[in-house]
Amino acid sequence: MDEGTQKLIQTNPLLWAHYKGMNIRDGIKFSLKGMPYLADIVNCDKKVMSCKKGAQVCMTTTKYIEAMHACYYRKYDQNVLYMMPSEKSIERLSKVAFNPLFDYNRWVQKKGDTNTTLCKEINGRSIVMVGAKPQKVGGSETKDTDSLRSVACDCVMRDEIDLMDQDMVYMSKQRLKRSRFGHQINFGTPTYPDYGIDALYNDSDQRKWQIKCGSCGKYTCLVDSFPNSIILKDGKWIRACIHCQTEIFVQDGHWVADNPDHRYAGFWIDGLLSPYADLEDYMYDYNRLDGAKMSEFMRSTLGVATTEAENQLSKQDVLDMAGTDALSMYSDGDTVMGCDVGTYLHYVIGIKTGRDTYEILTLGKAESFGELHDIAQKMHVKYCVIDAMPETHKIKEFAKAEPYAVSRAFCTEHYSAKPKWDAKEGTVKANRNEWMDKVHEIFTTKKIRIPRFCPDIDVYSDSLTRTAKTIIENPDTGIRKPRWIKLSGGEGDHYYLSTLYFLLAASRASIRSRHGYEQQRFTKQKSNYHI
Repeated sequence: MDEGTQKLIQTNPLLWAHYKGMNIRDGIKFSLKGMPYLADIVNCDKKVMSCKKGAQVCMTTTKYIEAMHACYYRKYDQNVLYMMPSEKSIERLSKVAFNPLFDYNRWVQKKGDTNTTLCKEINGRSIVMVGAKPQKVGGSETKDTDSLRSVACDCVMRDEIDLMDQDMVYMSKQRLKRSRFGHQINFGTPTYPDYGIDALYNDSDQRKWQIKCGSCGKYTCLVDSFPNSIILKDGKWIRACIHCQTEIFVQDGHWVADNPDHRYAGFWIDGLLSPYADLEDYMYDYNRLDGAKMSEFMRSTLGVATTEAENQLSKQDVLDMAGTDALSMYSDGDTVMGCDVGTYLHYVIGIKTGRDTYEILTLGKAESFGELHDIAQKMHVKYCVIDAMPETHKIKEFAKAEPYAVSRAFCTEHYSAKPKWDAKEGTVKANRNEWMDKVHEIFTTKKIRIPRFCPDIDVYSDSLTRTAKTIIENPDTGIRKPRWIKLSGGEGDHYYLSTLYFLLAASRASIRSRHGYEQQRFTKQKSNYHI
């Protein structure tokens, strides 16, 4: 090997693996053939890189080779931290994918280096493998994990970030505090729009593989133009230029950033680029699947974040419930209020109109508890459920000072489905998933009415789309259960949660109509909550 090549492989992990003849498993050597899109994904030019991907694009293998190369040539001063959603997933990946890289490439390790399931030492540097499963501290809601606490690193690689606990993702970032490199590499198959890897990609410079046509000279991004970029020609499915329908080839492409001035790098590696892509099979599935199966095809094959209708409200679902009345400025009759606490106090105020029907009279966001008090007074609020966190002390003071009944809400997925009201403490504990389902249900089954369309209702309807339900699997028990997750953008999930608290409050109120009802007496005494 000449000196020039030797210098080149010291800086490029994939050329290193290629020229060294690295075996990715017994008898199978690593090759860049058919995968030119991988070249720029190593040694990225920006500190933070996020890659959303389809199936069979070799991203995981590429990133692990990059970690091995960094240790082999001592690129970093400290460790490389490789994260997956759970300990079981990291153990499985280590045994199936990473152990063979060591077992069949003995030259990588030096004498004295260690090679265990969760730690790979190469030339005095380590790849530490951790699962992002948190532990609750002291029975509280505070999350922590000892697998992250003791690891100082220069690079964090997060594999399948959508399936990780997001508090653990943030904690892993803190492991870079003493690093002069501070590299973060996120990758995985997307799940929901504006969540996880999709949100990270949207916040990046958004690089896409643009293929130049050898006939007309114009460019095509296969995934952006799908399905028009895959056509049947002479009995064979081919990748085609969307301008002249000539067959195009992946090796004729390069990465182009939609937003080159953005701080973070982002790559979208769709499954159509892979040399293993079965285009005929892909088009067969695309033309016959629907519902959840189509959503899975879009995610795992194309790397497109999507969701099924039953798992997320659409803006139209909400706007269809708009009536003819404007947002109320005051109310003569008793109302109930739900409030979510964040930078602002997002409130929803309304009435219970039937056994399981509701009407929102007004909504908005207050900048202070004093402003919220004034709004509640004008709207004749007689009962309120408010988020107990994070301003615990201020919320307690607010609840104590108000002239009407206030319950502080603790909602987690661990409580039983039936809310537990504590009259003495002025609290309510409820199952978060059950009541998130309830918000979704009242709109999809048309059991609620909201004020007529206006800018505030436009924001409200958008906010209710920023929450979606996913199914998670306990890595220890294998039990699958739903979890509602917050998507990025807009007002976040604040209005969704304030609507949840409104429904909790309404569950304790009497039925009334907007313009007439039998007056009920609400008292500050917590034992009289149930009207």
